[in-house]
Amino acid sequence: MSERSWRILTLVSAAKIGAFAATSAAPVYAVPVCVMIPEVRLEDYTYELPAERIAQFPLPERDQCRLLVARRRERSIEHRRFFELPQILPSGSLLVRNITRVVFARLFLRKPTGGAVELLLLQPSQMDPERGLSTTPPVQWQCLLRGHRVRPGVRLYAATGEVLLEARLLEYSAGSATVEFAWEPKHLLLAEVLERLGQVPLPPYLRRGATEQDREHYQTVYARIPGSVAAPTAGLHFTDRLLEELQHAGVRIADVCLHVGLDTFKPLRAKHLAEHRMHSEYISVSAAALQQLLEFLRHPGGGWLVAVGTTSVRTLESLYWHGVRLLRGDSRTWDSPSIAIQQWEPYEADAEVAPEDALSAVLEWMRHHGNTTAEGTTELMIVPGYIFRLCDAIITNFHQPQSTLLLLVGAFLGRTFWRQVYQEALRRGYRFLSYGDASLLVGQRGEVVE
Repeated sequence: MSERSWRILTLVSAAKIGAFAATSAAPVYAVPVCVMIPEVRLEDYTYELPAERIAQFPLPERDQCRLLVARRRERSIEHRRFFELPQILPSGSLLVRNITRVVFARLFLRKPTGGAVELLLLQPSQMDPERGLSTTPPVQWQCLLRGHRVRPGVRLYAATGEVLLEARLLEYSAGSATVEFAWEPKHLLLAEVLERLGQVPLPPYLRRGATEQDREHYQTVYARIPGSVAAPTAGLHFTDRLLEELQHAGVRIADVCLHVGLDTFKPLRAKHLAEHRMHSEYISVSAAALQQLLEFLRHPGGGWLVAVGTTSVRTLESLYWHGVRLLRGDSRTWDSPSIAIQQWEPYEADAEVAPEDALSAVLEWMRHHGNTTAEGTTELMIVPGYIFRLCDAIITNFHQPQSTLLLLVGAFLGRTFWRQVYQEALRRGYRFLSYGDASLLVGQRGEVVE
C-alpha cells in the first residue's frame, strides 16, 4: 500500500447485514466491517466551468469533434480530431464499447382532472431493465415524479394513435414513486410503448427540450440492448465508417453492457467521500466478450485495451473484482448466479490477482451455472488511489466538476495531471459534457498513479 492517506470506514454491522438479507431479493454477500478508502479532498476535483462551454447540441457529424490526447507517462497533450483514431490507436488494440440503448423514459401524462405530471422511469421493480422493458402489462417501475397534488392511488394517462398508457401511483415520497403501468394494445412491449409515447431523457444541463434530432444523436450507432436513462456519451462520436476503419487498422472490438442510471449526473454533495452513496447499475457481458478480453491479456502484441467511456471502465473493473472474489474462495459468490459488486469492494485490501486469472475465474463460474452471459449489478466507485487492472486507455468526454466521473479521470491521470488536461481543454475552447468533444487518456494498466 502506498503512503497515501486512507480513511477507515465502518460499512455496516452484522446485524444490519442480516436485516437487509431478510428483506432483499438481491444476492447479499458478507461485507467487511472496515475498508480502507483513499482520503480525497473533493475540493481538489472541481474547476470553473462556464455555462457557454457546455455543448447544447451535437455536431452535425459525430466523428468531426475534437479529440484531446493526454499521455500520462509523458504528461503530454496533443490536439487531434476524433476521426483520426485509426491513426492513433496501435494495431492490435482492443476497443471495449458499451452497447446499452437509451430508453425514451421521460413521459408526460395527465391526471383525470387534466393536471400535467412528468414521470422519468429509472428501473423496474424486482427485475433487470432489459426484462422490465420487454414485458407486457402490468409492470411496476421506480420513477421520478414531477407534479402537483399527486398521492398514491391516482391514475395518470397518456395516448397517441392507438396506444393508451395508464400509470397507477402505488407509492410516493419526496419526488420518488413506485408506479404500475398498464397499456393497450396489450401485445405491445413496454419498450415499444415508450418509443411511441416517451421522450429522450436529456441531462439537466442541456437547458432545452428534447427534439427529434436527439432521438438519433443521443444514441450510439451500435446501441442494442435497451435499459439506460442516459447515454454512454463517449460512444456518441463513433460512426459506422469510423468503426470499419478501426477494424481495417487492426483494432478489435468487444461489446459489454452497463445500463446507465440517472445518478450518473448526481454531484458529490457529501462532505467526505466515504459518505457518498454510489448508485447500482446493471451490467452484462457475454462469454464471447470475456474470451476476447482473455485473448488480448494473454497476447497483447503491443496494443492497448481501450475502454470507450467510464461505463465500460466500470464494467471491466467490476468483472475483475468479481473474479478476485471467486479466487478468494467466497462460497456465496460461487453459489450465486449473478454479480453484485459493492461500492468500496476494491479498497478492502491490495489485490495481487492477475487480470487474466480473474477473468478465467469468471468464465469458470459462468460454466458452473450454465450461463452464457455474466449478469448482475455494480456500485463500483473509482477514486484517486485506485489501480486500474483492465484499462490502458480511456476514451471519454469532459465531465462536470465534483462528479464521480471526474474522480475516475483523476484516478487515471493523477492528482495534478487531470487538472492540467482540463485547463488546456478550457483554454483551447473544447466543448464540454454529453454533446461535447472527446479525450483519449493513455496510461498503462496496473500502474500506481499519484
